[in-house]
Amino acid sequence: MYKDKNKIGNGFLLRLMSVEKCRKTAEKLWIMFFFRTFVVNYRKDMNKKKIFTVLCALVVALAVQAKSLRELWVSMPDSLVPVLTQNMRVEFTELQDMKVKAEVTTSLGDTSVMDTLTNDFMQIRLSRVCTLQFKKLPQTGGDSIICMVRTLAAPEKESEVMFFNQQWQQLEMTHCFDGEDIQGVCESLLQRPDTMSMSRFEELKAMIEPRMMSALLMQHENAIVFRLALPLLSAEDKKLINAIKVQRKFNWSGKVFKLSLIHI
Repeated sequence: MYKDKNKIGNGFLLRLMSVEKCRKTAEKLWIMFFFRTFVVNYRKDMNKKKIFTVLCALVVALAVQAKSLRELWVSMPDSLVPVLTQNMRVEFTELQDMKVKAEVTTSLGDTSVMDTLTNDFMQIRLSRVCTLQFKKLPQTGGDSIICMVRTLAAPEKESEVMFFNQQWQQLEMTHCFDGEDIQGVCESLLQRPDTMSMSRFEELKAMIEPRMMSALLMQHENAIVFRLALPLLSAEDKKLINAIKVQRKFNWSGKVFKLSLIHI
């Protein structure tokens, strides 16, 4: 489709840089204007405290600009997804804008497809066995954070859940799932029915080794769903485990995830 993909990607980057330069210039002009207004009114002995408060609020609002997931995706360090360079990530967004299949070849030669891109959600099939999801989560009293889920299917699914700020610095979000850490969530995906004895429950639990789980971010909700994976069990054993296996859904509260639903 493109004769020179790098040229297209570089062109998009230049446009982004131009827009960013204009935005920063506009911010400086607004700040200078309101600062000058503040000084003039200060000298006239008007309501100094009120003007100063408004000025500070304006400066903060201009300094903290809300970034879309698209912008964050382009600015993401290559180290987080080494097989996709920045030019490749830009190409994904351009193909999405053109309403055509967003497909690129990674540096390892795999075909990568962007299934979904919105202001706060993204899903990419990185390869035949790896899927990436990103969700921008609004944070109470602060900038939105980014939740990233990397899922490998070989063939049972196992996920890694990570959190970042908008500068792509990883956040330590321990015990953020209604007081549980990731290991605690995994343990909670097994539940004894009232009609089952404790000894039978422990017997079935012992069959699940290693203990693995998958995670799925919701596109239209600020939520995540966890499911248990059973990689080494036969079809017959999986049917037995289904009696104690549950999946859990957590909704984002603005600070942590809160348990909202348990599916048996």
